[in-house]
Amino acid sequence: MKPTKDPPLFAVHWAEELGADPNCLERLQGGINNQVFRSSDGAQNWVIKGYSPVKPGQPDRMLAEQQFLVFANQIAPGFTPSLVCADHDRRCVVLEYVHGVTFGEDVPPSAEAVSEAVRFINLLNRDPQQAREYIQLDAAEGFQSLSQHIANVQSRLDAMSLQHISTEVKPLAEVLLQQVSTELCQVARQTHRAIEQGVISDSISLDERCVSPSDFGFHNAISTAEGIRFIDFEFAGWDDPAKTTLDFILQPRVPVVGFGSPLLSAWQQEERPSIQSRCQYLAPILRLKWLCILLSVLNPSRLQHILDVISIETRSQLVLTRIKSAEIYLARTQSVCSSIDPI
Repeated sequence: MKPTKDPPLFAVHWAEELGADPNCLERLQGGINNQVFRSSDGAQNWVIKGYSPVKPGQPDRMLAEQQFLVFANQIAPGFTPSLVCADHDRRCVVLEYVHGVTFGEDVPPSAEAVSEAVRFINLLNRDPQQAREYIQLDAAEGFQSLSQHIANVQSRLDAMSLQHISTEVKPLAEVLLQQVSTELCQVARQTHRAIEQGVISDSISLDERCVSPSDFGFHNAISTAEGIRFIDFEFAGWDDPAKTTLDFILQPRVPVVGFGSPLLSAWQQEERPSIQSRCQYLAPILRLKWLCILLSVLNPSRLQHILDVISIETRSQLVLTRIKSAEIYLARTQSVCSSIDPI
């Protein structure tokens, strides 16, 4: 274990509470919005995860993860780490450390692993009434309408610019931005026309929503000797089942290919036709959203925030890497919106 220099106070406090040496805390790879550490007393390991302060108008990511883990540990034991403690004063949680290996980026998971993911989602949504007793928060960007999803992509595009990036990557970035903007206009026009003609409803009702880990996929999973364990639930909550279904295949890091849209089979038989129909309209929107997430380095403030956390890359390296990833993603997902298996 490589110790972390000057670990934050919340991690030091909980290392001491757990009987571990705070000087041996190891920084783990986490999201850019939190800090994650491994602590050990020599015989047992834990994860100590700290969260940023709650922003006005934003959900509490710590509370979202806490609620989800308590529920998942109850209804789907063995699929997630156990929640040891939630410390709201220090805005951190202590979790069971999961021993295993992560899924390789750009390496599709096995059919068996995908089946386990389907079973996990099915268990989470087997009893909606029980779920409501545990889960009170909406998922991050868990919009109920197609119009809101379109507006979200547009707002991401509006925050992007080219002034802060180097001249050598500007032409590539400009082409990508133009392509995403053009496609969004086309998708928005087609979607609004379908809504106006009554082909698809813009919104779903509260009762149609599902419990979702959000950002669900094998980029947030660990393969262990006992099976697949899923992690990272700070965006979890109530969401559109079509969004959950689609994000599983559209997230760019560990693509699920060759299986159509496997999460469709996680839902009750009578729910699938409406979810399938909604997927056909939501897929092209979410594809553009994931492209915007890859291209978020074109948002100056977001780029600086990322660089503050990922100090191993220079600004130009990071921007070029993201642009290349976006180009690959754009090509790879060109037909994914029409590859969802019909029911």
